[in-house]
Amino acid sequence: APAAGRPPSSPQSRMSLAPKPYLAEHAYGKIRVAVLKLNRLPNGVHVPHEVEVQTMLWGDFADSWLTGSNVKIVATETQKNTIYKLAQDSDLDSPEEFGKHICAHFLKTYDWVTKVQVTLREAPWGRIEMNGKPHKHAFVKNTTETRFAEVTQLRGARATLVGGIEDFIVMKTTQSSFEKFVGCKGAHVENDPWTTLTEATDRIFSTSIKSTWDYASDNAPWNQCYENVKKGFVEKFAGPPDTGIPSPAAQITQYEMCQAAIEYCRPHILDIRIATPNLHYMPLNHLNIPPYLHASKKDVFIPWKGPSGYITSKTSIRAKL
Repeated sequence: APAAGRPPSSPQSRMSLAPKPYLAEHAYGKIRVAVLKLNRLPNGVHVPHEVEVQTMLWGDFADSWLTGSNVKIVATETQKNTIYKLAQDSDLDSPEEFGKHICAHFLKTYDWVTKVQVTLREAPWGRIEMNGKPHKHAFVKNTTETRFAEVTQLRGARATLVGGIEDFIVMKTTQSSFEKFVGCKGAHVENDPWTTLTEATDRIFSTSIKSTWDYASDNAPWNQCYENVKKGFVEKFAGPPDTGIPSPAAQITQYEMCQAAIEYCRPHILDIRIATPNLHYMPLNHLNIPPYLHASKKDVFIPWKGPSGYITSKTSIRAKL
């Protein structure tokens, strides 16, 4: 109740005392700038690099939001043109290095720009081989993976870089199990009314890996690190060619993959984030298939496009706080 002698405040007066909304952040850029760079080597070998680039700029151009003034706006079309011009001066051997080149250009050219972030995705071309001999200038898309890089630079500071990989699809057809989870004998809770999944002692394990990692500096062997991350992932997912490696939980496999990736890239990677959604391949007896059609040899499966598990983690060598 209002104090004695004080009239009740109106909704209008209360609103006048409330904080007014203000422009807290602002940035803009260009997305989906596709570039194919073709390097022609003196020996006649061609090396293509196909990337999709996104630029984002921060700086002293709040007036465009506040008053509609564009006097300090570097048009997004200009940003696109800049990418194509800078590609002529670069071999695009790594998305990280090209991203650094773009950041440096915008900070040098426009003194009111305070921060630049460039995101690049490269879909690699594989060289065709004929009778075991690499072709000089013919290629094929033989992988689903996309290489990722994000370069961020503040005025007066060195660039910070993130590498990554997306859609890196792997599968092992045995040595994966899933047992003693909640609702099963031996679990922390053995009786759970919501659990219907049965334990699996051997199953197909497949996932589409998405991972990013933080580089320790702005100068590293980018391509070597990318290949070493994949090497660590594959080594701990698959195991030796003749014997494989058991996977009692997708979580421990994921962690061991990241540990190996960091070790192979020392001292260039500080930490690595990973997501491994399950790509399920279901036996016929798990679905609405009549029993007489079940595969007696357990050699026919149905790729499952419905709900699936999603597992994520971060592994680091930074000092613990």
